Amino acid sequence: MEFEQLESDILTPDMTENEPILLPSLMASTQTNLPYQVMERYHDSKYWGWTERIRGHQDRLTQEKFILEIECKDEEIVRYFGSSQPASYDVLLHYLPASKKLHQNPVLLVHGAAHHANLSWCESLHQEKGLLYSLLSSGRDVFAVSFAHSHGDNWQQAIQLSNIIRRIKEVVQTDKIDLIAHSKGGVPAWIYLAGLCSPWDAQYQGEVERYMMLGTPNRGLDFPFRHIFPNWSVIQMGISAPIACDSILYYGRYIDTTKRSIYRDGGAFPGSCQLLYRWDDKYPVQMQSKTLYYGGQNIFLHSRGIDAAIREGDHLMEKLLSSPIDSQIEVHILAGNQPYFNGIRGEQDAESDGLVFVDSVLFTDGIAPSPNQVKRKDVLPLNHLELLYHPDAHQWVLDGFSLSYSNLVNEPV
Repeated sequence: MEFEQLESDILTPDMTENEPILLPSLMASTQTNLPYQVMERYHDSKYWGWTERIRGHQDRLTQEKFILEIECKDEEIVRYFGSSQPASYDVLLHYLPASKKLHQNPVLLVHGAAHHANLSWCESLHQEKGLLYSLLSSGRDVFAVSFAHSHGDNWQQAIQLSNIIRRIKEVVQTDKIDLIAHSKGGVPAWIYLAGLCSPWDAQYQGEVERYMMLGTPNRGLDFPFRHIFPNWSVIQMGISAPIACDSILYYGRYIDTTKRSIYRDGGAFPGSCQLLYRWDDKYPVQMQSKTLYYGGQNIFLHSRGIDAAIREGDHLMEKLLSSPIDSQIEVHILAGNQPYFNGIRGEQDAESDGLVFVDSVLFTDGIAPSPNQVKRKDVLPLNHLELLYHPDAHQWVLDGFSLSYSNLVNEPV
């Protein structure tokens, strides 16, 4: 794989392509008032040209809690972080340049919950190819982020996203990037693009030209509290997802599920309660789920209810719905309406991708209310994960870039 080397890319005689590269010139970045420090660069990725571990210096970056079920399992990601429970002030930046660059703006990919860059954008657990390869074939330089905590606090991830974007501007000497986010990844992106972070933490500086959203919950979600049976599945299968109750009847006895719960005293899913928003006014909750949704004790479980979890998330979605992103950003939105995962139905109370209501994904009054800012709102027969891997979703992304370029060249002078 060949690409133009920056000065900091050049190996010294005692280094090999398979060793981490310490970057002393960049490790002094705090002396140039940058809010981050490039700690190491690796050239031995299965997918990327290089990966950097970047350390943020913002005070708000505090350590988040891990439990076994949410530890990263990808050997490469663990090695680059140096731990399966990384420090929350660290983040990974992955880069793969196009062999023949045809477009100016590099693309930054932002993954969702329980994922990292390799899983979201390179290859699924079933060896399905990710969006990375379609973007490369279109002649685009591709960057991606891997957050230290895949269920992490969205404010902290917004700060790390700002560090990543500033580093991309350094690497490729560009003023503009295009951004693509999947699922939860759209929430830290929204926080950053709306300028909600403190100026000394992560001030938005107009870097994003177009923003494509894949299954992002633009009016939140209530799936964890809407259905009882997924809670048992999470326990039995060890799924990297929160439980919406703090005790549950499991094989004939009640077990305490607090440490795996969405609530703050569980602590391992700080970003999940921030995504919550009530949809019961439009889509009534089924009778068997009312205790879970509204709180209380029944024969199966004890729940504190969705309102308690929303309060612990500091009503983030409500704040975002009154905080539009920069009006100069071009917006494209893709929803899925196939609710089945390997034959098992997910969200079933309304049209959804199995996790997020179509109505939530396509809701733009909060994020992009400016006239003509939203270029596309489309729905494809895909589930939440197929939005990452299916060729039709990849083509939708490429079509959006072509549309944007066509509009640009046909603009009157």
